[in-house]
Amino acid sequence: MRRATFLLLLLPACLAAQSLTFDEGRLDPAWFGPSAVLQPSKTLGFQWLKPGLALQGRSLQLRAWESPAWLVGRRSAKDRNFLESIQADLPSRQEKGLRRGLKEALPVATRGGDLSMVARVVDAEGVGDDYMAMGSFSLSFDMKLLDAATGELLGAFHGSLRGPSPEVVIHQFEKWCENLGRLLAAAAIPPVPAPPIQPGTVSAPAPGQPVATGAVPARPAPPVPGTIQPRPAFDLEGALRRIEGLKQDGLLSEEEYQNLRRKAAERAK
Repeated sequence: MRRATFLLLLLPACLAAQSLTFDEGRLDPAWFGPSAVLQPSKTLGFQWLKPGLALQGRSLQLRAWESPAWLVGRRSAKDRNFLESIQADLPSRQEKGLRRGLKEALPVATRGGDLSMVARVVDAEGVGDDYMAMGSFSLSFDMKLLDAATGELLGAFHGSLRGPSPEVVIHQFEKWCENLGRLLAAAAIPPVPAPPIQPGTVSAPAPGQPVATGAVPARPAPPVPGTIQPRPAFDLEGALRRIEGLKQDGLLSEEEYQNLRRKAAERAK
């Protein structure tokens, strides 16, 4: 009886300790919501995408960053000074990295857009005030992708970066955002337009009409309003190559990899 009582008293402490196991307490799943099941990622740290997510024809708005959360407790002055030295650059580096990774697969803007990206810093560590001091700087942050109209969570991401200087950390952050852009681009693969009709095609003559020699090849007739045009051809091989590259870079779990391959195959039918 006494042992059972002790275990019941110990349970809350065990649960509290368990909640700190994600990136040593720097990752709080509650900020993302119950639908996100974040998994370790070799490239991003932790990530989750809504199963079957399709972003074709949508646009991304980068919202203003939230105030730092300091999830492991408020740091000392040197840590806050480090964050202040890079904080103003985070939004522009975020946009630059995402644009490079997306490669125009998803338009990016600071206003408008039917998708919203929300971000916040959750921890930062710096070194002393001496500009000659050597040490390790670290930055931890969260990002989540939302449907702008409904607020539905579409993606959840958490990263922790470490480097010998603020410049190295901010460069790593931009590269992290580029990798995130590549991941989102896989869900926004645009259809490849059908190849144009090559010149030189001669229209068949009407019955009984003589064929003129040396005639100029006829241009294809413009589409008649109201007729259904054929769907553009889908580049299945190119889509599979991009998905394979994301898998090799550790940006996709096995389940996400198989889902994207299946979705690409269905679009090619």
